[in-house]
Amino acid sequence: MSTENGMNNSDKNVKYSPQEIIAKLQAHPKFGSQIKPITSHQAEIIESGLEPAVVIAGAGSGKTETMSNRVLYLVANELATPDQILGLTFTRKAAGELSVRIRKRLRQLAQLPEFKHISSTGTNVTTYHSYAGKLLSEHAIRYGIDADAEPLGEAAIWQIASDVVRNWADDSYRNQSAVSTVIKDLLGLSKFMLEHQVKPAEIERIDNEILEQMQRFTGSTNEETRAVVRAMRQRNALLPMVESFLQRRKDAGELSFDDQMSLAADISENFPDVATLERGKYKVVLLDEYQDTSQSQVRMLSSLYGSGHPVMAVGDPSQAIYTWRGASAGTMASFGKYFPKLDNQNGKHTFSLPTTFRNDRIILTAANAVGQLIKSNGGQQVVELQARDGAGAGELSYGVYETIESEAAAIGEYFKNLWDPAALKSCAVLVRKRSQIPAIEIALRQQGLPVEVIGIGGLIQIPEVADVVTLMKIISDPDAGSSLMRHLTGPRINLGPRDIAALGSFSRERAKSVHADSKSFIKKIAAGNPEQLEADDQFSGSIIDALDEIAMAKHFPFSDIGYQRLVVFAQDLRRLRAYAGGQITDLITEIENYLTLETEIVLREGSQTGRRHLDRFLDEAAKFQRSGGSISAFLDWLDVASDEEGGLKAGAPEVRTDVIQILTVHMAKGAEWDVVAVPGLSEGTFPGVNKSDPDNWLKNEKHVPFPLRGDALELPSFSFDGIEKNSEASKAIKAFGTQCVDQIKMREEMRLAYVAITRARTHLLCTASWWRDGTRSVVPSDIFNIIATSASSNGGLLISDVPSPKEGSENPTLENPQSAQWPRDYLGEKRSQFNAAVDLFDQASEHSLITSGDNEVGSWILDAKSLIAEHQQQKKDVIEVALPTRLSTSTLVALHENPEALALNIRRPMPRSQDQYSRRGTAFHLWVEREFSDAATLFGDEYLDYLDPLEDDSTLENLKASWLKSSFASRTPVRVEVPFETTIAGVLIRGRIDAIYSDGDGYQVVDWKTGSKKLGESAQVQLAMYRLAWAKLSGCDISKISAAFHYVPTGITDQPVDLLNESDLIQLISNIKLENKQ
Repeated sequence: MSTENGMNNSDKNVKYSPQEIIAKLQAHPKFGSQIKPITSHQAEIIESGLEPAVVIAGAGSGKTETMSNRVLYLVANELATPDQILGLTFTRKAAGELSVRIRKRLRQLAQLPEFKHISSTGTNVTTYHSYAGKLLSEHAIRYGIDADAEPLGEAAIWQIASDVVRNWADDSYRNQSAVSTVIKDLLGLSKFMLEHQVKPAEIERIDNEILEQMQRFTGSTNEETRAVVRAMRQRNALLPMVESFLQRRKDAGELSFDDQMSLAADISENFPDVATLERGKYKVVLLDEYQDTSQSQVRMLSSLYGSGHPVMAVGDPSQAIYTWRGASAGTMASFGKYFPKLDNQNGKHTFSLPTTFRNDRIILTAANAVGQLIKSNGGQQVVELQARDGAGAGELSYGVYETIESEAAAIGEYFKNLWDPAALKSCAVLVRKRSQIPAIEIALRQQGLPVEVIGIGGLIQIPEVADVVTLMKIISDPDAGSSLMRHLTGPRINLGPRDIAALGSFSRERAKSVHADSKSFIKKIAAGNPEQLEADDQFSGSIIDALDEIAMAKHFPFSDIGYQRLVVFAQDLRRLRAYAGGQITDLITEIENYLTLETEIVLREGSQTGRRHLDRFLDEAAKFQRSGGSISAFLDWLDVASDEEGGLKAGAPEVRTDVIQILTVHMAKGAEWDVVAVPGLSEGTFPGVNKSDPDNWLKNEKHVPFPLRGDALELPSFSFDGIEKNSEASKAIKAFGTQCVDQIKMREEMRLAYVAITRARTHLLCTASWWRDGTRSVVPSDIFNIIATSASSNGGLLISDVPSPKEGSENPTLENPQSAQWPRDYLGEKRSQFNAAVDLFDQASEHSLITSGDNEVGSWILDAKSLIAEHQQQKKDVIEVALPTRLSTSTLVALHENPEALALNIRRPMPRSQDQYSRRGTAFHLWVEREFSDAATLFGDEYLDYLDPLEDDSTLENLKASWLKSSFASRTPVRVEVPFETTIAGVLIRGRIDAIYSDGDGYQVVDWKTGSKKLGESAQVQLAMYRLAWAKLSGCDISKISAAFHYVPTGITDQPVDLLNESDLIQLISNIKLENKQ
């Protein structure tokens, strides 16, 4: 029994060391084998004194286990009760994982005779935003603010900013940027002002000082000085708009997460009694992912828990990749400044967790090579990762290719060779820029591999989603000429050069007749975006308006078939425009149906997973729709989302083993995969520098002047001192720009590379190519060279080494562009097969409808009878309702129970409000998930960071208590809240399984029921579907899987023994007719 490290524990005696606690748990006959040993580094942290300390935790180093064992140690030794310990992290997934680990260990510990004093396992682990929201709900009244409303997400805040900018009433306002850029500048500047507590007058003072200095310079102005003058003036002109934007949200109670955090920080700083209250509640504070905390979060926490309070911050400075969101790269190093020790606190200040339990050895070596460069560039707190005992050798492959296409093809081949669905290995491609996604996605599909693109910005690159988005633009924007071209030359319209030219001529003639040319040009210039003339409309006048009036055009310039297609297309667009004033999701669904996208992707990928990208896009549209956005605002928002390479706010992705996931490196943080590819490691791509949006306050008006920021000492400084000429000023401005790139952007890019490398467990592929999409070749980046050097020295696999192009060489993709016949035959090699089938049909004689013994012929007869029956049905009072191509499990139950009622609901769907019972059920399921699982939550992080709490619900608390008494509470589920998609009789069934437990050599699938009434026979269809879905997901024989309803209020578990099998479910869907009276 030991205690050292300056343990400050009042008059309490420490009875058990961390090693002794672990040993006692390991000795337990039931769960002892689940308890992992701890390292000496972990033990040192776990038993450290109750005083401020920071832990540098390397990637995959077991920080969650360490923090949970820290809580275990404090509770076991009666230094704190579970509810006196506050744990904060960034996402609900991370909070859930930590909370699960702590509660599980405390329940296990409480079963040991030495620790009977542990009567509660309730913890206070939540997100930073949730904690700030709770603080506001209790104290915002001090500022006269109603903080009870759910905070707005980024899409809703963007809509408000868009409205402020587009309706700004100041006629004297001038800005040379496009409207979309002004909106982004407004959002960025307001965010930084809130984050760093900067007043408009302070910004105006510094900007004016710069302008006054520049007025005194002699000589001609130049591009650099003009850019600075423009940024200073435009930022000053933006300040009244920022004040209006912030005041409007404050008055209406339309607060964002950033607003809430800033207000919580203000309250914490200005009302000392709040800190007294919070310190009284929480004797110990644990801060996770501390390197990503913003200035507002640091202000709030240091005001509440500074001055010696036992705060332990855990993080990794090598993974500080969110400086553009307000985090500071030096947050870990400045911990002692904000959380100083008292004079009598002499314990260790900094600890480290260097042993990683994730990466195999060769991957670890590459990560350390990148980490060494981070350290040499000022990251003194970087920890060198050490391999775990028994770590595998791993595989690190690397290669340089000629072009983007050949690089993408190699990635496709790499995954094809490793792909084995039965092995349940997770695979991902982590890109730096979303523009990399299309080529890689195509290459993977060409290898026959299932693909999932994560993130709205990436989704826009997917062909079927791009088809929907561009058609939405055609419907809502008469200037979206480039979007129209996608469809005019696509497989549906498939026009040739003659018809395109004829439509262009008609557009010009029409424009002249209404004198539209000059007006259109002036309008675009006034909007600050004259380039749109070339980018969005290749023809004078609006080609979309011309298409709408195609019936007025002369026929002879067009081909007959081309003219017919244009007339029909114009009619279709007019019909679709009828939906433009309604719900966004309704328009998307109509466009899907019009383009027959579902049929296309089902044929391409199979029905089980083919719709995933369209469904994710619909989900994003629904989120935007809930905040009251219009279709045009949604399209603008999509443009913003696709431009944000760092990614919009999102939680960690849900890792899957049935697809290869493609996502940005920023989105990948917090997740890990068995196999990872990192492409595009060439200069300009990774690392990438966004020249149009630099981290430079001199040229980018969305940034507050660096001297006003809370982390000013970590940023480059600038001065015109000693400068008298504009030419000298130009050099100083350029030098400062270079400093901003080197000290801010490039260092973050290196940390981003570290994050990418450390996502891989066993296999890592890193690639580059000499030619991207420009006229000049690009060299492999420093990141690639570091990885290649490490790999070549440690047994890595060089899979391609294309030599550098000779000087003067041309880009092969430009020198030898792909050529094809236009208009394109989209059937390609299948044309002859298609024509043969048509000929066979034309030559075929009539066939009787007598049942045939030939299965294939029999299916034709069945189809023919169905078509005849459908035609006859139209004449009857009772009509047959088509079964939807996608069903939920609850709809499947309704199909078994009452087909007629289901038919009525399908024909005339009625909205269903959520009553207290369904709300309570949702809350209960969410509680179980958070209590006993580290799986992703039911909803997106954006909507759960501050969930409006239900009114005090004693029934909900009773449900929790009843569940904890059940046998399931003491068992550890294999998985919880498991989403699935599977196809039965050509219908896609989607659902979510509540929990799966191990049961001997099989599994038990369980569905929680929060009602007491035992369900009827039809409800067993739900269990049958869950059982079948888990059999397909796990690969387990269905005979070894049981399924049960657990009625939580009564504690009764109903496990039917005669559930439907797959053939029974097929028969259910195939044979039941849905009929409804007209």
